[in-house]
Amino acid sequence: MGRSFARWRPENADAFEKPIYNKASDSYYAMVARDGKLFQRRWQAGFDGKETNVDEKQIDFVIGSGNHSKTFLHQTNRNTLQVLPLSWYAERGGYWDMSPGYDQPDNPGSVRPVHYECIFCHNAYPKIPVPLEHTSSEEMVFAEPIPEGIDCQRCHGPGARHVSIASAGKPVEQIRAAIINPKRLDRNRQLEVCMQCHLETTSLDLPHAIRRFDRTPFSYIPGQPLGDFQVQFEPKGGMKDRFEIAQGAYRLRQSQCFLKSTGLDGPNLRCTTCHNPHDIPHGPEAAAHYNAVCNGCTPRLWGEQGLARRTPRAPIASGVTCRSAAPMTWCMW
Repeated sequence: MGRSFARWRPENADAFEKPIYNKASDSYYAMVARDGKLFQRRWQAGFDGKETNVDEKQIDFVIGSGNHSKTFLHQTNRNTLQVLPLSWYAERGGYWDMSPGYDQPDNPGSVRPVHYECIFCHNAYPKIPVPLEHTSSEEMVFAEPIPEGIDCQRCHGPGARHVSIASAGKPVEQIRAAIINPKRLDRNRQLEVCMQCHLETTSLDLPHAIRRFDRTPFSYIPGQPLGDFQVQFEPKGGMKDRFEIAQGAYRLRQSQCFLKSTGLDGPNLRCTTCHNPHDIPHGPEAAAHYNAVCNGCTPRLWGEQGLARRTPRAPIASGVTCRSAAPMTWCMW
C-alpha cells in the first residue's frame, strides 16, 4: 500500500520495445523517453502511412506498486490528473497493454479524469481546494504536494496529536490513546478499516457506493462506522463468479469461512487473519504464507460452535495454493 502511488522517476522505468497496436481503437501507443522524462504517445496511421491524430503527454505519476500492474497519470497545468491509455502488467514476465476501460472503440483517450474517489483508495489523503470539497465537477483539483503512497493515517487516523504527546514525553497510556489502534476496535470497526477500500461490489459504471451528502471526499476516519460515511450497494443477484478488482472484503463476507467462523459473539475471521497490513508477502513467499494460514485454523479463530460445524479435510494438496483456488469461496466447508 505504501507503494501504491508515486511520482514517475527514471530509475523506475520499465523496458519498452515496440509500439502497441490496439485494434479496437485503431491506434498505436508507445512510451517515449526524452531529456530524462517519459511520455506516452498515441497516433493513428494516415492514408499515406504517416502518423496522424497524434497525442503525447508526459507521465508524472504511477498508480500501482508493480506487483500486479502500473498505470500512468498525467498532471495538467490545472493540477488535475488524467489516466493514460497504456499500462504495464506483471503477468507473463511483464507486458504492455491497454489500461482498464481503454480496450474499446470509444475509449476516452488521454483525458479520462482521476476522481477524488479514485485517490481515496489509491493514495494518502491529498490536499484539495476547500471550495471543491463538495464538488461533483469533472475537474478534480489536487493541491501540491500530492502524497506518494497510502500512509499510516488511513488505518490509524490523524497522527499529529499522537506525535505531539509522544514528543512531550507524556505517559504511554496517553500516547496510545491519541492514535487509533485497529486491534482495539470491535470486530465490525476492524473490518471497516479494510472495507473502506476493499468492499467495492462492482467496478462497472453504476456506482458501488454513494458518499453521504454531508461528508467530504476524505473525511472518513478509522473507527467510525463506515455507513456514516457512505452507502454501499449490492448488485441484484450478487457477484456470483464475476471477478472485480477491489472485491476482497465483499467476497470475504459472503464466504462460508466467514459465516461459519462463529463463536458466541459473531464471526472471528477478519482480513488480518490472513493479511498482515505491515508486511504482505509477494512472489513465492506468498503461496507458502497463505497455505500455512489456511492449514492453521485453530479454536481461537473458529470457536467451539464453529469447529463443531467444520467439515474435516486433508491439508492443502501439493501444487495447489490458496491463491490458485477460487478466493474465499472454496475453503473447507
